[in-house]
Amino acid sequence: MNKFLEEIQEQPQTLNDTLEYYISGRGHSELANVKSDWLSGRYDKIIVTGMGSSYFVAHALASILCNHHIPAFSINAGELLHFQHPVLNSGTLLICISQSGESYEVVKLVSTISSDITIVTISNEEDSFLARHSAYTLLSKAGKEDMTSTKTFICTYLVSYLLCNTIAQIAINYSVLYKLADRAEETLLSMICANEPSNYFIEKSLDIFQNTSFVQLIARGTDFTTVSQSALMFMEATKTPASAMLGGEFRHGPLEMVGDNFTAIVIGNLASGTYSQMERLVMDILAYRGKVIFITDCSVNIQHPNLLSLHIPNEESDLFVIPSIIPIQLLVNAFAEKKHIIPGNFLHGSKVTAKE
Repeated sequence: MNKFLEEIQEQPQTLNDTLEYYISGRGHSELANVKSDWLSGRYDKIIVTGMGSSYFVAHALASILCNHHIPAFSINAGELLHFQHPVLNSGTLLICISQSGESYEVVKLVSTISSDITIVTISNEEDSFLARHSAYTLLSKAGKEDMTSTKTFICTYLVSYLLCNTIAQIAINYSVLYKLADRAEETLLSMICANEPSNYFIEKSLDIFQNTSFVQLIARGTDFTTVSQSALMFMEATKTPASAMLGGEFRHGPLEMVGDNFTAIVIGNLASGTYSQMERLVMDILAYRGKVIFITDCSVNIQHPNLLSLHIPNEESDLFVIPSIIPIQLLVNAFAEKKHIIPGNFLHGSKVTAKE
């Protein structure tokens, strides 16, 4: 078993470890402290920033907060550092997401902004630069990770979800979250075992990818976080060009790409409010001879030889990011091995990007 697959399989345990940290003790207290600070009335907005996988999570975090009527915006850390930093002021609660806590752009940003700006860090590393220079540190408990982000991504997303609900004063249903970890383990067990019905998804996906040299991934809302991270995994772990697009944006021009040998992975969950739009998009891609892998939490009533659908149980729209990305992680692993590539192995960079 390769290292990338090992880290994928560690995800259920890391989800449980992260949940345990926030049920009581330091994690629980730190969430409460951030909530109290936000409710103090000192701030007029929240800005969430990060790079790479962390920025994808930042997008979801801001989206969830806005949905709870809290003014929040996600800005790429490089853009915030060089072009948009004037938006930061004493009325800003700045949430910095960095799995390592050492990413160049975020470190540089924190080093240059005014000291009266309150920083909340979400990181996997307690002794990182960001953790040392923040008012509050919310840790994910993903453990050491060497390859393309898998367990650090889902644990960072989980922490962000807990933070959103805490700030918005919404009760967190931990039983649902533990069930999510159990389902993640069930998915992994079924998909990595030969002759299991769910293993059919990986085999059929590889058939669909037979003549694929580019992968288009499409979603909306918080599910855009999943396709953004998935596109990054295809590029990093399989060295295959890939792009993530919002469902609405894809109709504004890129739909013209669709034809023979076009492959899209589309994600849509029923509670999102935009499932019908995603389903129509799937049907249009199929009508133009494209191939689609459709990952959703409900039964798909579309019959087409170029369609592979996967139903994943889900109880809350904003949590679909976690179970929906696991089959894609396994597909990325299988696709890399089929190309005789070590999945997730860095050739031109490193796990932590320390230069710009």
